[in-house]
Amino acid sequence: MANRTYTGRGETVVVIDSGWSPTWEPAARVVYQHDYADNDADARNPNADTHGALVTSSILSQAPDLDIIALKVMPDGASTASGTAIEQALQWVVAHASDYNVVGVNLSLAGGSASSETTTLLSDELASLAAKRVLVSAAAGNAGQNGTATDVSYFAADHNTICVSASGGDGTMPGWAQRNPGITDLCADGTDIRLTDLAGRTMTANGSSFAAPSVTAAVALAQQEAIALRGSALTQDEFLSLARETGKPIAGTGYTDLDTQALLAKIGQLYGTTATPTVPGTGNGAPATTTATILVNAKGTAAAGVNAHFTLLVDGHAVGSATVGTAAKNYAFTATVSADSAHTVQVQYDNDGFAGGQDRNLFVGSVSVNGHSYAATDAAVTYDKGALDGRDVVKGQSGMWWNGTLVVAADKGLFGAQTPAQAQVAELQAGDLLGHAVSAGTASHGTTSDMTPDVAGWTPELLPAFQYADHGLHAWHDAHDMAA
Repeated sequence: MANRTYTGRGETVVVIDSGWSPTWEPAARVVYQHDYADNDADARNPNADTHGALVTSSILSQAPDLDIIALKVMPDGASTASGTAIEQALQWVVAHASDYNVVGVNLSLAGGSASSETTTLLSDELASLAAKRVLVSAAAGNAGQNGTATDVSYFAADHNTICVSASGGDGTMPGWAQRNPGITDLCADGTDIRLTDLAGRTMTANGSSFAAPSVTAAVALAQQEAIALRGSALTQDEFLSLARETGKPIAGTGYTDLDTQALLAKIGQLYGTTATPTVPGTGNGAPATTTATILVNAKGTAAAGVNAHFTLLVDGHAVGSATVGTAAKNYAFTATVSADSAHTVQVQYDNDGFAGGQDRNLFVGSVSVNGHSYAATDAAVTYDKGALDGRDVVKGQSGMWWNGTLVVAADKGLFGAQTPAQAQVAELQAGDLLGHAVSAGTASHGTTSDMTPDVAGWTPELLPAFQYADHGLHAWHDAHDMAA
């Protein structure tokens, strides 16, 4: 069982599947839904035991306070989804991840056969999510041939997904579990998974469909802990490195079983000693800190229905992110920093692109730090093109035509120590500004006119319909239920 200190509260995961059911997950947990198969705002499935509901229930059984976004990509009664519907769902996640604090996406869908990393029409969206540190868990599939096949589903073979193969949960792997030593990232128990609905009825499920939710839940708990302790989410590589280090080797296979409890313990060990913010005036000898309130005035242009996105960093550590619209407005952030020291504030543009004849760009008008405004062209501002490595640095400019980072060298005079009361007021003011921005951003949720996929040149043969990645579902009742 995962560490209950972290339950996913305040975070959201997206389930792209056959829909949800009030029989399995409380309606209050579903904060947004859309049906990309029927193009409407109702992602419920009339089949109470629909695959998507069971997958969602599995996630919530391990991270019970998560919010859920249900994106339905299959018509009622169907077990396949088109690549176009899945791409539209992913495009929505890319555009709105910051609005809902999305930390993970679950893809318990399978199709195709890949024995090496594969690129599909979904790869652009998956890369954008990875850049936002939204981690995508994809089921490897269940078409294994007694362990002799070395292929996985197309989704799971993408470099920017976490490929999850099913294990037996006991140091073994079932013969039907698809796996590949160069692609499988993690294994998780996918055999005889017990799931209980809100009425107390229990089912068992098998398949990588029910291994992937364990990783999705672990992602949410790990990100919650990492953000709380170090102030930034884990990248996919960081998550996988820690999960493999703390996982349990599956004897004789080279694969690793997820151990969520050990993973969370490791994150606590790595970052726990520096996690607690120091309150000035406590007499503990620690350096004084202060709250930095940062406003980024920005706008952007969209490409293929996807708006420009940036991550806000302070001294190289991510403190938040935002997806910007075409009209300039302020995006507010706060960070706890050492007092009476200079700091760098970095606006990192991370989804530059050109699609459908449209060029996606970010424009930064100004960056305000504790009330002092720096224009993008200010002498204290530089533009580090491409990677944030200090190698291709030019004068600051508003138009960020390439992925890169606008770096503000903020004067130490802006970071005087505050009393706890002053810090609280600063946080409340920034939170109020951010709340207004989010409310404005959610006004158009549910529309699809700005999410047209760029699928020119793709053929059905290149990306076939995808099916559930389950191996079997079995309804049963405990003895006392049968007696009742």
